[in-house]
Amino acid sequence: MKVVTRTTKKEGKTTLYVKLRMGEDVAWVNLMLPVDIAKWNAASGSELKTSNLLDKLGYTRKIQDIEFAIKDLRRKHSLTKENVDSIIDSIVLDDKRTVLLEKEKKKERVVHRIKHSFRNSLEYYVDSAVDGTRRHSYGDTFAHFSTNILRQFKRVMLNYLETHHIEWSDINQPLVDNFIAYLEDYGYSKNSIKRYISAFHAFVVYAENQGWHNNVKARTFIKYAPAHDDEMKNRIYLSKEEIQALFVMPLSGYDETVRDVFLIGCYTGLRYSDLCRITESCIGRTELGTPVIRIIQRKTKAPVIIPILDDNLIVLLEKYKYNVPKLWDVSINRNIKNTLERLSATIPSLAKKERTILTLPEKRMEAEARKKGETLFEYDSEGFPIKARWEMVSLHTARRTFITNVYLSGKFSVEFMMKLSGHTKYDTFKRYVRLSLDEYADDIAKSAENCLF
Repeated sequence: MKVVTRTTKKEGKTTLYVKLRMGEDVAWVNLMLPVDIAKWNAASGSELKTSNLLDKLGYTRKIQDIEFAIKDLRRKHSLTKENVDSIIDSIVLDDKRTVLLEKEKKKERVVHRIKHSFRNSLEYYVDSAVDGTRRHSYGDTFAHFSTNILRQFKRVMLNYLETHHIEWSDINQPLVDNFIAYLEDYGYSKNSIKRYISAFHAFVVYAENQGWHNNVKARTFIKYAPAHDDEMKNRIYLSKEEIQALFVMPLSGYDETVRDVFLIGCYTGLRYSDLCRITESCIGRTELGTPVIRIIQRKTKAPVIIPILDDNLIVLLEKYKYNVPKLWDVSINRNIKNTLERLSATIPSLAKKERTILTLPEKRMEAEARKKGETLFEYDSEGFPIKARWEMVSLHTARRTFITNVYLSGKFSVEFMMKLSGHTKYDTFKRYVRLSLDEYADDIAKSAENCLF
């Protein structure tokens, strides 16, 4: 069954039609399925593109159901305009009515939740940020990174509520201390605990501002010291030599694409949420002719301008016609580790073992293994877990690599580097400079030019 539009307009919305022969008459039947005219016209010259567009819009199954029903009417000699319209109404419009009804029910559930307990308010606070019904004060939806933290916080807090009942009036210093102790006993790192306590504080402040509770002192109790630097040893960076070796490494297919996206991050310092949005329209030049990438950061909404100065970056961007491929971040993390493991055979620094911290699942696996007299991970002489550097690389390593290498160049001020990275707080920025104590010593010696005093 061929579906078409019946409009001469080039823009706007229209609906899909199908031409049917009913006896000796021919009639155009409106399928009541809206489409964007420009997108439809762009796809209509290719069956594959048209099929892909219908799939994306969720129309393929509906059109198939309508076609089967029409064939059934034809077999029963009941193919009339009225019967066809009735079929479309039941398949298309009833579906829309169900969606509208569910939206109304969802609104009613939200209103009900807001009026009730700490637990229900927590669920609304997180769920509404995740599904986009609750937004930032400036009107934008929450970034993917933020919603991930909120989901984790909700899961942790709901687990805690299984054995600890909390109402708004219960929030005091002993309760917060008990919650922190619970997280520590559970095995969460101090850095993870810091994130959860920050989310807890933001939730309580929001609830107070909404008038859900009147415990005005609650926000003052919810705080936690930041993680010490030695608890984040696994946050490494790649050296310029390692980056270059990765750039020239012969790869193909998906491995090559992942490597290229990771390297673009190393050369720009952009978060992946911004990196994956680089398109040809982001590329421009300054008044003096310097080629640059201009983008509004998704997390901070602040603009950044990254100069395109490295020839490798130009090669990578041109390879994809200045449109960075969009990949699944979890897949990138797994794939780049595999690639760097292979590269470590010729670049020994990638195989070097360094202190790290185990994730919560790893800690539990190790605990189970030790009950059997075994160990799953390697440890140094002081009992700290160690891993090869390639094992510690993740997508966010690219941003850390850019910032650290820019710092090591010694050519730029901290203020300038923060403009490049998009940081507004120095304390946040300096956590990205991942130098060993030996590298700090070398940096001091270089700055002192062999004469400190």
